[in-house]
Formats: sequence, C-alpha cells, structure tokens
Amino acid sequence: MKKVLYLVPILFALVGCNFNNSNHQQPSNNTSNTRIEETTPHSVSPKDVAPEIARTFVKKNFANDCEFEPDVVLENTMVSNRYQVMQKFNSNKQGVELSYVYKIYIQYFDGDVNDISSWEFSQLVVEEVNNGKQTYFKGNLDSRIKKSVGIGTTVEFAGVDFKIIDVRLGTSISFSHKGKLTRKQLAAALKEMHETYKYDIYHIHHDNNPDEDYFSWQATGNLSAVYDFENDKIYVTLDDYINGKAAM
Repeated sequence: MKKVLYLVPILFALVGCNFNNSNHQQPSNNTSNTRIEETTPHSVSPKDVAPEIARTFVKKNFANDCEFEPDVVLENTMVSNRYQVMQKFNSNKQGVELSYVYKIYIQYFDGDVNDISSWEFSQLVVEEVNNGKQTYFKGNLDSRIKKSVGIGTTVEFAGVDFKIIDVRLGTSISFSHKGKLTRKQLAAALKEMHETYKYDIYHIHHDNNPDEDYFSWQATGNLSAVYDFENDKIYVTLDDYINGKAAM
C-alpha cells in the first residue's frame, strides 16, 4: 500500500480552514538567510514576521534554493511568541526539482524581531510530497530556553528562596527549596512564579532534590489542578489547597 503522507494532507486541510482568517499570510519569496527586511519598523510584531523567519530556518537547514508557494499556515501555540508554521515549496536539492512541505515550531526571544538570531526552532520536518519521505532537523529551542531562564540560579518568591532546577520547552518549570513551607507560603510563591513565567505546570521539590517532586500545580488548561504528592491529595485550585478542601 502506498505510504500515507503525513504533513501534506494536514497542510491542505489547514490552508482550507484558515484561508480567510487572520492567521493566513501571503509571504514573499525574497528571503535573506541572515536578516529579514523590515517593512513596518514601528508596528511589526513576532507574529508578523514568523512566516519569513520560518522560511529562513528552512533555507539554512534544508536547501538555500527553496521557492515557497504563497499559502502558509501560521498557528499560535500555548506558549507566548511561539508559532507553528507549515508551507509547501520546491527545491532542486536532489538534483531535480521536487515539491516539499515543511512544518516547524519557532519562538521569538528578544532583540530585533526581524533578526534570525532573536529566534530559535525546536524541530523542522520536511516531507517530500510525492513519496512522503521525511527529513528531520533538531533546533536549539529547549537549550536556549534553559539558558534564558537560568537553570541552577536562586530566585525569591513570597520571601522564600527557590532554585530553578529544570524547564521544558517553556511549558513546565521545576523549583526546589530547603525546609518546610506552610500552605499559604507555597501558594503565594506559586502565584508569583506564574506571574513571572506564565508556564502551564510548576513542580516543587524538597531540599534541592530533583527526584523528590512533592508538589505540582497545573496552572492553565482544561485540567488545572493542584497535586499534593506528599499527602496524596488533589485540589482544584490553590485556594482550595490553602483551605484544605481536597477534591479527592
């Protein structure tokens, strides 16, 4: 049986659904490998230039001769300034012109939004349209996030010192502290952490021991909940945790 293509049907479906919405872009094929031409210097946003940045990563990692088709799928993710981009293109990388489709996750950090050095990608998948063969390129998004957050540094929340011990792709972050905290102290610290990082999940560990995850808060999403592993309890909100109103 002919191999089922993975990216191409998704791209066509998404383009069809998004053709008239605000995420649909009409990109230019004039892409620089180092810097994107700034057309609206006073109003440009990361989302405005995300398709062009994505194409730059494709050219740098796959082939410099890519000729991109006009339709592009640009979707927001749950992480601020991170986007999923998909688009078809042609290239002579194999010695003959072939059609491909790419899918990439990219994230803007800081600095000039038009400069490729202000961005990073997590994974780039390029699929050959006629046979479904896929090529993968791994970016440095996770390591750049870890560096920007400052793994191993000490931060203070609600008057308590915490060490940042891990972060994963900007969706979850882990802290440790020494000693015991009251429910109010821990809840207050978590609220301040969320104001600072805006992550989905927060893990708290005892005495700088990453293997002893005694508390976890799913701060956003449909499954928002507080997990007190030490006492084997689950709470719906931090306020429920403070008041000892366990859901189970």
